[in-house]
Amino acid sequence: MTIDLSRRSLILGAGGGLLAGGASLATTESAEASTIIMKIGSTGARVLHYQRVLTASGYWLGTPDGSFGLLTQQATYALQKAHGRARTGYVDQALWDSGLPKVRATSRLKLDGIEVDLAKQLLMVVRGGVVQVALNTSTGNGERFRYYNGWATAITPKGTFRVFRKSTTETSTNSWVTGPLGSMYKPRFFTSSGVAIHGSTSIPPYPASHGCCRLSTAAQDHLLGSGYLGIGTDVRIY
Repeated sequence: MTIDLSRRSLILGAGGGLLAGGASLATTESAEASTIIMKIGSTGARVLHYQRVLTASGYWLGTPDGSFGLLTQQATYALQKAHGRARTGYVDQALWDSGLPKVRATSRLKLDGIEVDLAKQLLMVVRGGVVQVALNTSTGNGERFRYYNGWATAITPKGTFRVFRKSTTETSTNSWVTGPLGSMYKPRFFTSSGVAIHGSTSIPPYPASHGCCRLSTAAQDHLLGSGYLGIGTDVRIY
């Protein structure tokens, strides 16, 4: 569900003086390795190549077009999460040289359906034990919030579920559903308490929802249009 209860920041600190020639060289090499070479707003042949490699590896970003936009950032988050890299949303020299964009995410369970790794904040479509689509997701942030006349905790439940309904107010001309906690894009519910996989305009690379699994609206359209998120789809969360 789409209202952030808090914003989280990651503060990186670095310090220390010039200790020796070797230390200076190591610092220089580290700086070169972390040089940003692609980010939001980047364009050109290198971006297009990167997008095509990600697409071939299952990190969905729409149609490769040579422009590093929000969907490419989302795919980069997914790549970084799948391989335990820092969740920056940009490509630095180390990531570019690592070869990881050519490596698919790995399914833990190897079962057909949707798989959500809460630790990685990664949603995967699995077929035949292979991850076909890997997406950045944002799930429950664990905080308390007001819900009707009481309090609830923003937890995404673990276990095996099944998509069993969409909103009764969703139509071909009305994709957004508004509830007591905000708006959801084409939600597909898998618990009776209202937890869903849905599109959102805010999908940070960390837990920020009231319990639902957020995706970009374009990714939600892709899953629905490809038949990956139909009624009866198994959803496994760990």
